[in-house]
Amino acid sequence: MNTIYIISKYLTIIGSVLKGFWEHLFCRIIGIPVSDARYLQATELCGHVEHDFTKKKLQAFLICVLPGIMNVLFGLGMLVGGYLGLFYLRPQVSEAIFWIYAVMLYLGISLMCNIAPLYEDALNNWDLLYGKNSKANIVAKIFAFIPSVLALVTAWLEKNAISVLLYIIAVVLGIVLL
Repeated sequence: MNTIYIISKYLTIIGSVLKGFWEHLFCRIIGIPVSDARYLQATELCGHVEHDFTKKKLQAFLICVLPGIMNVLFGLGMLVGGYLGLFYLRPQVSEAIFWIYAVMLYLGISLMCNIAPLYEDALNNWDLLYGKNSKANIVAKIFAFIPSVLALVTAWLEKNAISVLLYIIAVVLGIVLL
């Protein structure tokens, strides 16, 4: 499965590099030491930076959530705009506009496929907040529950390259249902 993961990361190279950049930036801001800042590696760290695991709940939560939010902020508009432009307005657009929509769709998919934290970071966050030895108060647990579950689920989907597959299926459905 590692080969499929690497292929999916290189197919969505713009999102992978940007996600690595956001992760690197937020590690520096939050104060997490980064040991390897190469964004594109042929390992499970493709699109991520290698950093120390944190023992602090807030740092673990922020490094799981913030880089993905940045990719969502940039990618969601491009994804929706490109998808609607290609598959809803297609008969009404010129060829030049068609290619703009195609690039928007690719960029949106590329960014949205790279919103998840590293699976180990998501597990570390979950353990610090909800594990047996967690000392998190109930307010923090309630506030962080939905983002932590989303981080864990999306990290698992990304680890198994299912996120790219889901977007490919959506594009094929858009073409078939046109």
